[in-house]
Amino acid sequence: MKKTFAKLCIVGTLALAPALLTAQPTPGNNSNGNAVGGNPIGGGAAPAGSGIALLLGLAAAYGGKKVYDTQKTLLG
Repeated sequence: MKKTFAKLCIVGTLALAPALLTAQPTPGNNSNGNAVGGNPIGGGAAPAGSGIALLLGLAAAYGGKKVYDTQKTLLG
């Protein structure tokens, strides 16, 4: 019981630490809460769509190679 409670305390502390230990204001705000003028931080929207398609394509190719290698091993 003590080990389980100790593990639960450690996991809880690690889960809550990022929320409690913020050193900077939220993006786009000054430290007093007022909004910062100008362009968005990072220059706007990131082109995430093409990156996700590339990642899915590479994952499909890797999976296909694994299936091919497994069939090759089992049949020959």
